[in-house]
Amino acid sequence: MLIEFAHPLRLLLIPACAAVILAVALLQRSRSRKEKISHLLRYLLAVLTVLAMAGTSLSTASQEQASWLLIDISDSMQQEEALSLARQALHTDRKTGVIVFGRNAAVERSMESAEEPVEIHSMIRRDGSDLGEALALASALIPGDVNAGIAVISDGRVTGGEFTPSVPVNTLRTGYRTGQDAQVTQVAVPASLYTGQRYTTLVTVHANAAGEATLMLTENHGEPRAQQVILRKGENTFAYDSVASSGGVISCEARIMMPGDTVPANDKGSAFTVISGEPAVLIAEGKSGEGEALRNMLESASMHTTVIPASMLSEQASGLWAYQAIALVNVDASMLSDAQITALSSAVREMGCGLAVFGGDSSFALGGYRGSELEKILPVNIDVRNRMDLPTTALIIAIDKSGSMADEAWGLTREDVAREAACSALDVLTERDQAGVIAFDDTAKWVVPMARVTDPEAMQSLIRTIRPDGGTAFYSPLVMAYEALKTADARYRHLIFLTDGEAGDTGYMPVVREMAEAGITVTTVAVGDGADYAGMRAIAEAGGGRAYTAGPFDSLPKIFTKETMLISGSYVQNRVFTPVVTDTAMTDFSGFPTLTGYLAATEKPLATVSLCSDRQDPVLAWWQYGAGRVAAWMSDVQGGWSRDFLTWDDAPAFFGGIMSWVMPVYTPAGVAELENGKLRFIANDLPEEATRAEAQIVRPDGSVETVMLEQVSADTFEGPANTEQAGAYALHLTVSDPEGQVLLAEDTGAVISWTHEYDLRESQEGVLENLSEKTGGRVVNNPEELLIFPDTAARKRMDLAPYLMLLAGILFLFDIAQRRLDLFRDPDKSTSRTDREEAKQPETKAAKQPTKQPEQPQAAQLLWQNMQKKKRL
Repeated sequence: MLIEFAHPLRLLLIPACAAVILAVALLQRSRSRKEKISHLLRYLLAVLTVLAMAGTSLSTASQEQASWLLIDISDSMQQEEALSLARQALHTDRKTGVIVFGRNAAVERSMESAEEPVEIHSMIRRDGSDLGEALALASALIPGDVNAGIAVISDGRVTGGEFTPSVPVNTLRTGYRTGQDAQVTQVAVPASLYTGQRYTTLVTVHANAAGEATLMLTENHGEPRAQQVILRKGENTFAYDSVASSGGVISCEARIMMPGDTVPANDKGSAFTVISGEPAVLIAEGKSGEGEALRNMLESASMHTTVIPASMLSEQASGLWAYQAIALVNVDASMLSDAQITALSSAVREMGCGLAVFGGDSSFALGGYRGSELEKILPVNIDVRNRMDLPTTALIIAIDKSGSMADEAWGLTREDVAREAACSALDVLTERDQAGVIAFDDTAKWVVPMARVTDPEAMQSLIRTIRPDGGTAFYSPLVMAYEALKTADARYRHLIFLTDGEAGDTGYMPVVREMAEAGITVTTVAVGDGADYAGMRAIAEAGGGRAYTAGPFDSLPKIFTKETMLISGSYVQNRVFTPVVTDTAMTDFSGFPTLTGYLAATEKPLATVSLCSDRQDPVLAWWQYGAGRVAAWMSDVQGGWSRDFLTWDDAPAFFGGIMSWVMPVYTPAGVAELENGKLRFIANDLPEEATRAEAQIVRPDGSVETVMLEQVSADTFEGPANTEQAGAYALHLTVSDPEGQVLLAEDTGAVISWTHEYDLRESQEGVLENLSEKTGGRVVNNPEELLIFPDTAARKRMDLAPYLMLLAGILFLFDIAQRRLDLFRDPDKSTSRTDREEAKQPETKAAKQPTKQPEQPQAAQLLWQNMQKKKRL
């Protein structure tokens, strides 16, 4: 027996009250018995009142015993076996209630109804086993003053086993169904799509044994697509190709049917995707007609396209906002102004617009991207991976230095620009390459003798010494170049011949033909209006090279650089190969056609390469650039290198997939959650006036429910919803103000899946055992021992506060009575106060009486005494 206090600190009031009572007693200076008793009663009243305020109780050992029996009736259990074990366990005098549980829990029989037979009447969802909810329910219903325990009958395939009650838990494990089992582990679809976009649904199936099965995929409650599949033990992945045909939320449900399957609860999986409107793509082409093939493929993929010349791209980022993606098709960097490139960069980085750059003979390395602002946006650097592995090149540049080359425009002479063009060509070569520069007028001479490019700066210094003077003769520089190149030890031997006039001599064409026969190629560059364009074209045709016509002076360096790249074999890879898949983000196809060439580059550190060449160069690469994505296709889309790709049956899906991949990802306006019969919608950045919400719910079986949601916080709305069905729910939510004005409309979804207790990949061993160990219970095999628990030392508590207050009240009334009724008198209480005062008078007082009273009769004497008393009074 123990005395306990609920509020022990309040006992400090006892000495405080005693001090106050003592102080009052000292001030009264009374010593009568009545007042002493009154003071004592006040001490007792204070003590009793403070003890009552402190919550005084009497604790004694409890002899009562009670328990709860928890029975698992989920689909994985043999119900009759569980009930039989429960009936055997309940043959005991212990007061025991029964709780049944599956995905939820309910009291089947209370502790006070111990005589009732155990039958299952509660409405329990059997597609799960939430032991945690059942344990929490039992713990809440256990009285605090009994020796209690909890018993569990289950197969151990449960969730919530980490809940730890404060009483011992005994467990009895039953056997669970064993045999073949195949489960749909995951259904994966893109989070968002555009109308008409092709997509792939990936279904992951796990099986504990190999065998044949039927896999069915149902989209948006339509006709199921079934296929016979061969399952191997472990993980299996299957793909379904689809097209987003309509907007809104599309639900996808996959079901695996395997003969002899013992766990039907995990045979189904679901997912959903949100489909937006038809995407808009802007195609900017370098030359008219070069974007036509891409436009046809994208429109076959249900994309709306607009084709414009690259020079017409908007110089404001807002002018590109109407498009989900932009495609540059063989666009030379010089065609875009700084303002256009800045707008393009801002649209991608800040607004999330997608960008895809497609190659050709005027793009990437050949389009002057190297070192430009456009290169900063791309996922690749315009550089070769390993220059030392490239074929060697011997290059001679013959520059006309006749007097006409001194003609000036925009502050520069033709000779100035030609010199810088020759210098830029040397930047492309490596130290394994050879180069030389010939300057010619009436005669020719070596400005930079033929040598390896080990010191390009020194060579460039010599080139800048060329000064215009004299006439024009072609024979001498062509012969000098031929003599030097025919003995050069290099894979590629090439001559770039630049002039602004006509030849003042003849006999040079045979030299050009001999160069061609020796494997030396000749490219010509005609500058200015006085050049012999026909003659220069003839030289290029005879020499197996290209003929360029220079427009503005600043195009010469780019022509020289481009030509050097073309002949060096470093940046232009003319080779037949089949692209190698290195990432499946945009390349989930069974195979690919061949390409006959591409432009070499190297991927940036944060870029992802999806396809590469046989030389490990990126062919298709992408990266995240701020809020948007940028992709680079290093081959072309005009058929020069990609003829087989353009005639490929999957070409629309492939190139449409590239554009879809770079398009902005759908950002939901909020998150919807469905669980335990409740729908919760958490919105992002709602206006303050948003106070009402409504949800239209399409359940997995196709039935529709409309619910009103209550606002529980600034951005959160909740409401009741029927969540009994497992699968994907399509939701249409609207949020409005008090007047009914719609402020937000959102299409989204939510998935209710089977619980992980049915996951054959996870072991359920040890869950019940760990629960018993943590709570001090036992693992039993005999049901008759299931309700035998150790003594929990429970105690019964009797609250003494009411009794103490009653006693204090009685003492309070007694104190009042003894003070009013003078129950406790002093020994001299019969003498009046006046007489006691007279007795205290000294003897001399009596001597001062005026006269001695004469003897009188008794009556007269009494009258006299009364008169004397009145006088004194």
